[in-house]
Amino acid sequence: MTRLVLLHGRDADGLDPEGFESRWLDALNSGLASAGSPLRLTDDDATFVYYGDTLSPPGDSARAPVSVYVADSPGAAGALHRLTAGEARFTLAVAREVLAGAGVPAEASTAVGPEEGTTVRLGDSVADAIARSLVAALAAIDRYVPGLSGAVVLLLTRDVHTYLHDDEARAAVVTGLAAVLPTDEPVVVVAHSLGSVIAYDVLRRAEARRWDVPLLLTLGSPLAIEAVRSGVEASSSLTWPAVGRWVNARDPRDLLALHDLTPWTFPLPAGSPVVEAMSVRNAAPWHHAAAVRRGDGTWTGYLASPRVAGVVAAGLTLER
Repeated sequence: MTRLVLLHGRDADGLDPEGFESRWLDALNSGLASAGSPLRLTDDDATFVYYGDTLSPPGDSARAPVSVYVADSPGAAGALHRLTAGEARFTLAVAREVLAGAGVPAEASTAVGPEEGTTVRLGDSVADAIARSLVAALAAIDRYVPGLSGAVVLLLTRDVHTYLHDDEARAAVVTGLAAVLPTDEPVVVVAHSLGSVIAYDVLRRAEARRWDVPLLLTLGSPLAIEAVRSGVEASSSLTWPAVGRWVNARDPRDLLALHDLTPWTFPLPAGSPVVEAMSVRNAAPWHHAAAVRRGDGTWTGYLASPRVAGVVAAGLTLER
């Protein structure tokens, strides 16, 4: 049978990789059962690529001067985040696109001031403007976007920005994924959230032709968010990856993915194959998580979707 490689998303530092893989496979097997497939997967069938600790933010002593520090806020940044100027700009761009995608007027984010208890440390006038705009945008997400929070957007953008702009971290993650992709058998790659950015980045490289990848399945991908796409394009132009088929599954309510990968939101060269858009229902928090176990023991998230599981099953059992 074709090999399955699983690539997780953002905010996964400090987690147990074995437990992580077990949850993913349990959710996927739940989806397979719901889809009526007899296929059941074990860790012998799959390789789980864990890179979370590679993208952990460095200690404060290694950081550039702090441009934004939001503390003790009941809203957007209760998680306490220190951001460099580059991270702040990137986060602001993503936050504004999330607000626009949720139908929040632009003036709403500029009208909302910092929550009580919020501290903004300012440097020059440029840092001042970025800091105040960012805090206002995150507070607007808390106030106007149901089911999402500014803190979640911060968690997404922190890891994405690190991957796109920290050459050492990016090289380590790329090397790790490339090392586990087999060259002696076909492989189906399933990548969630930031994992989809990494999978695409690896599979579009020239050396990817050595792998036989009949299917790339991305879940809740942020690749079509303008700031993310621009970061991907900065290192190399957009090209079709070395895969036979690319399916992108997204819940339309998933504001951490925002857009399908269309010729307008993710402009691949003329003549490229089309990224297949698959609309699914994801009842997990923020409609974004890959695998969440409910209190009654059942599973939800992208991997538990029968439509997602059905595509995985078809990819794994495809006659080569």
